[in-house]
Amino acid sequence: MSSSDFAQRPPWTRPGFIAAAALLLVVIIAGVLVAVFAIADNGGDGAGRAPSPGAAPHGSDAPPASDAPQALPTAVPTAAPADVRWELVGPLAVPVSATAGPQQNTATTASGFTRTPEGALIAAAQLTARASHTLGPDYWQPTIERQFVASADRDRLLAEYRASDSGPADPGSLSQIAGFSFQSYTPDTAVIGLVQRAPSAGTPRYHVLSLTLLWRDGDWRMQAPPGGAWISINRVTSDLTGVVEWGPR
Repeated sequence: MSSSDFAQRPPWTRPGFIAAAALLLVVIIAGVLVAVFAIADNGGDGAGRAPSPGAAPHGSDAPPASDAPQALPTAVPTAAPADVRWELVGPLAVPVSATAGPQQNTATTASGFTRTPEGALIAAAQLTARASHTLGPDYWQPTIERQFVASADRDRLLAEYRASDSGPADPGSLSQIAGFSFQSYTPDTAVIGLVQRAPSAGTPRYHVLSLTLLWRDGDWRMQAPPGGAWISINRVTSDLTGVVEWGPR
């Protein structure tokens, strides 16, 4: 074939054009493959979005983040809580803790206790004192109505208080907190033996009130004693075996 015949041929039939076109096709195919693999690495949506929160990064051995709530503390104190100060509510001394509560106070009520054994203990002492009939209705009425679990026993306790015409007691005749013992504890229910020292010139006597507190509506609330009678959960003893001594000094 003469050189003039080659020059007369269409350009797409020439060997150089064909080689260049083949090379361009290879480049295009390679680009398509790179794009396909990139889409697969980004979750298949082609948008290049970052992995969703909680998912482990691609190629990482890190486990996905957990949405499970943190476990609540359940270890009951075996010694007197260290960060407690004692304040007077009328003639009764009550504990206050910067970490366990109460966090909200009015002139006559205290609330906002932590969902911990220490929070339940502080609540037991505070609510028992403020529910004392000797402090008067400004204290016991809002405490029992708002911070005791609604029940027939609670209503009976309120009725007994309202029917009583006894006046304020002599401060020297009132029992004061002397210790505690946890009978059982879960983040929903605490049963605490609150020990109170009875005024006595002779051998010390103690009242142990077996108090039940339930976690309701974001706070610890007291369960009223059966029949609305405190004596039903009261035990008198002179033996403090197994009791953690705790009280105002």
